[in-house]
Amino acid sequence: MRGKKLLACATACAMMATASAAGTFGVMAADGLGGFTWSATEGYQEGTTGVTNGADSVTVSFADTDNGTSNAAGFYHNFDGADWSEYDTLSFTLTNESASDISFAAAVNTGSSWKWHQSDNITVSAGASKDVTLYLKAEEWWYYDADTQTNSLVTIADLYNVQRVNMMIMSTSETATVSGSVTLNGWKLEKSGSGEVVEPKNGFYVDGTVLRDANQNAFEMRGTNYAYTWYKWEGNEEATLKEIAAYGANTVRIVLSDGQQYTKNTAGEVANLISLCEKYKLIAVLEVHDVTGKDDANLLLNAAKYFSEIKSALIGHEDTVIINIANEWQGNTNTSSWESAYIAAVKEIRDAGLTHCIMCDAGGWGQGYVTVRDGGSAVLASDPEKNVMFSVHMYGTAGGNATTIKSVIDGIMTRNLCLVIGEFGYKHSDGEVDEAYIMEYCKDVQIGWLAWSWYGNGSPVEYLDMSSANVGGTLSADWGEVVVNGKNGWKETSKVCSVYADEPITTTTTEPAVTTTTTEETTTTTTEAETTMAEVSTMTMTTTTTVAETSTEAGETTTTTTTQTVATLYGDVDCNGVIEINDIVLLARYIAQDQDIPVISAEGLANANCIQDKNVDSSDLTQIARYLAHLITAEELVVTDTTNN
Repeated sequence: MRGKKLLACATACAMMATASAAGTFGVMAADGLGGFTWSATEGYQEGTTGVTNGADSVTVSFADTDNGTSNAAGFYHNFDGADWSEYDTLSFTLTNESASDISFAAAVNTGSSWKWHQSDNITVSAGASKDVTLYLKAEEWWYYDADTQTNSLVTIADLYNVQRVNMMIMSTSETATVSGSVTLNGWKLEKSGSGEVVEPKNGFYVDGTVLRDANQNAFEMRGTNYAYTWYKWEGNEEATLKEIAAYGANTVRIVLSDGQQYTKNTAGEVANLISLCEKYKLIAVLEVHDVTGKDDANLLLNAAKYFSEIKSALIGHEDTVIINIANEWQGNTNTSSWESAYIAAVKEIRDAGLTHCIMCDAGGWGQGYVTVRDGGSAVLASDPEKNVMFSVHMYGTAGGNATTIKSVIDGIMTRNLCLVIGEFGYKHSDGEVDEAYIMEYCKDVQIGWLAWSWYGNGSPVEYLDMSSANVGGTLSADWGEVVVNGKNGWKETSKVCSVYADEPITTTTTEPAVTTTTTEETTTTTTEAETTMAEVSTMTMTTTTTVAETSTEAGETTTTTTTQTVATLYGDVDCNGVIEINDIVLLARYIAQDQDIPVISAEGLANANCIQDKNVDSSDLTQIARYLAHLITAEELVVTDTTNN
């Protein structure tokens, strides 16, 4: 309810403030929602036919209730100046026992003037229950200014002086009325923070509002969207990704197809794209574009099934790949259907054994942020991995001005959800976009963003191309230059993910020296490190043996030192920093004693020795081939427990 509807509430509230001074309202009781007695609102909201207080619950019946204020079903409790300043959320469960959907809103009156702050409307389906959480300190409460006769979104003023909470039940239709009853229970006033300890994972994972990489470092995406599936015929995906990385991006969101609308991309194609992203130190966000703007939940589930089908290309790349189930699924902005559809889609991916961080786009063509704000917590809670982040796309609706941008981002982050701006431009068909503030505020609150798009936008939105070609083009002055070289752009704020760092985090274990009666002393230091290119556990071994011998001539000692060549990246036979099919070919020719192959260095032979015995042979070749075919994981590539050691 906004505009004149809010005005009616605010006016009535002023009347109640006068009545309260005379002590006409209810006092705290031992029963009712939250332990309070609730009463039917007096003087307006006359759709209420009864209020029944039970043990920590209240049931409100109503008849012929419309979508307006005067005939809404209203009920309230007076708190007489309670101090809620230490609390961040108010939550309860609302059960709609009616045969029709209902719309619910709450108002909090504070201060000596009983300022009226009203929540957005929440829809509850017929016969359904919904957990409602109201964020008391978020800038998402509607306040009517009588002087300017305008509504604005604000934080609740004077939380230390709460006078009344007023609840309202209305029809969801502008024309139809509803009758029935609603029960509220489970009242909770809570401080922020769940108190849960987030366990690090082997790949990307969400830690409240923070996206962390496999090294537990916070990671902020700075990148673009690449329309691979529509331009794969060019055959220059490697050159394109290399160029995007060279400009300073750390992430690329890649358009794929599951075959529902466009030509389906195979697991082999996806594996190649991931390999190229890893080669050029890019994080890959993979999304299915076929269901854009669709409202059928089955189409979203099909997109999730696509990732299950190509899981062989994904497993082992949890630290370099994020699964963005579908681009802008849902053209409308129905939070309830968005929430249930994404819960089912996430379950499909988890049931397939994929543990990657999952990204879910907002409804409303990506700009309906309320779906994430009000439904994201339920989607996250449903995931056994608790590893879901969310994406809002910002064009003229969600990104039109600084006030809207801040409200959208703050409203989602206040709910302790991890957010990225998955798409934005500098203008679009729905209006101008404040792209500078998007980049500035994302930097301020430390979240990621991905510009739309690198190249390939059709008429009439060619202006959203950052580059004039997929490869070898020039940056557009109004868009590409802004994203790459502008204030808060890639060059200024983008950082390569730490899983690609030149010096990975290492753990060093030094075994104590063992001295025998022959005065031979051996010290071995073993360092395990996560590789930066292909999530392969690399063991670097340096063994130095010093033998001290006393000659027949008194006092003369001879010292012999032997150093073994170290492995830098197991499987990387040609030492180019990435494990690929070329390594298999080179090693196969070496084993076959092909005299025409390039010389394999000592480091390359050390890298080839995946089965850590004394030989480089067909067993090592098979092991690398199995890894590239995704038949074994990164942890299984190196076998140290062999009988030949």
